[in-house]
Amino acid sequence: MNLNLAHGFRESCLKFPDHLALSIGTQEVSYSQLCRLVQPFAGWLRCNIRSAAPKVGILASRSLSTYVGILGTCWAGGAYVPISAKLPEDRLIQLLSRIQADVLVVDSESLPLLSQRVLAHCPLLILSPEFATSVATPHRQNAMIAGRDALPAFDPQDQPVPIKADDLAYIIFTSGTTGIPKGVMITAGAVAHFVSVMQRRYALEPSDRVAGMTETTFDISVFDVFVTWSSGGSLHVVPSTQLMAPVRFVQDRKCTVIFTVPSVISGMRRMKMMRAGLMPTLRYSLFAGEPLPVTSAQAWKDAAHNSVVDDLFGPTEATVVCIGQRFLGSQNATPNRGVVAIGVPFPGMEAAIAGSSLQFLPEGEQGELLLGGPQLSSGYFREENLTTESFPVLKGKRWYRTGDLAYRDSTGTFHHLGRIDNQVKVRGLRVELEEVEAYLREICGTDSVAAVAWPVDHGSANGIVAFVSGQIGMDAPDVKARITSQVPSYMVPSTIHRIDSLPLNANGKVNRKELVALLDEGKI
Repeated sequence: MNLNLAHGFRESCLKFPDHLALSIGTQEVSYSQLCRLVQPFAGWLRCNIRSAAPKVGILASRSLSTYVGILGTCWAGGAYVPISAKLPEDRLIQLLSRIQADVLVVDSESLPLLSQRVLAHCPLLILSPEFATSVATPHRQNAMIAGRDALPAFDPQDQPVPIKADDLAYIIFTSGTTGIPKGVMITAGAVAHFVSVMQRRYALEPSDRVAGMTETTFDISVFDVFVTWSSGGSLHVVPSTQLMAPVRFVQDRKCTVIFTVPSVISGMRRMKMMRAGLMPTLRYSLFAGEPLPVTSAQAWKDAAHNSVVDDLFGPTEATVVCIGQRFLGSQNATPNRGVVAIGVPFPGMEAAIAGSSLQFLPEGEQGELLLGGPQLSSGYFREENLTTESFPVLKGKRWYRTGDLAYRDSTGTFHHLGRIDNQVKVRGLRVELEEVEAYLREICGTDSVAAVAWPVDHGSANGIVAFVSGQIGMDAPDVKARITSQVPSYMVPSTIHRIDSLPLNANGKVNRKELVALLDEGKI
């Protein structure tokens, strides 16, 4: 069986060549048109890369180049690595050096990022499928960014390279505790299982119009790309200006499916944009990435009255999502939390609750949520020790330690209670507070630093607040400016407080709960 992720796309190209596949701004691309870019890109990779499984960095932002690069990489049997075009230069260099990609895909938005410093860490082969002709590479003598003129002729008989379940499909980098991003490796078999479950659960059709809400660095995009195009549906990329309030876009494009984070609902409610019957074309509304408040779920259900509303859960290490349940009202709620319970595992997947010694706990007892099954990541890129620690084998079965506090009730439903460690979600994006602190220590020259998620609404943080104690030789605005140049915007503390000393708990560790209490009570 060929598990190439581009296989479903090619089948749709054969069945629905004239159907709309992709809509970005004013660009409307049919399946046949998209295939005429994807297949030659794959052919170009095979001609230029000796490796049977090329690693392709995608430094582009929801553009035609992005999607051609992803599909073409998969078609050629390679693994794609999405890289945000919004990263500061130092962070971008750090990632490029770590990835060591065979090829880099860029678009017109990311082209200005290729400074002399960045290019020194880029692969020699750079391609932009949206450029009609090859262009000179800035700051690198006698080098070119290949355009469509460099691609071989379209071969209608060519098929995606056969790959196996354990072949690498993509790597997504997430925040890491040491200040170095963690590369989560996902295999073709894991994605194939996820796509199969999604197809059975939602049965998308060629008439479905999916609202593309996320960057490819957020793995919800895996659903947008592979589930949509294996069904013959169309992907409609939501402009960045409408991401926090997509109602008008959904109306104009008559979208039938949306997959996003619950903070979108919260934002629309704050702007008083949620009214009954606003989005009648939606038939599936999927939410993941952070807790889904019952009030938000009900508000969305009222606005999209013809839509099923699903609350889904899963870390990147378990391929997008692997637990979920349909929202039916307050009976879905986790008691005393006001959020929808995360539900039950997908077919083929397993979940369990473990104690501090990784012993399995019975229903009703709180502990760490463990996940098992075919959607688990193969591990972390070039991090063998971390992989062994995070993916233990218990009673002969491989599990992933989520670091989430949870319990299972008598019906088999799982309830999420927050984080055991100090990893938080900021507007749906995963952040290790220790990573923020690592940069603060470096910038301030002191170990007396702390970062907390604040304010928090239904388990999801709206931002990060930092604390620094001692002499640092610079003002808070200067510290903020320095860290802004090193990390993505969602990791930058909104406020940096100077305090005499950091509160400590009985174990001598920084007492983050006390810092949050000071903020909640307005004492700082």
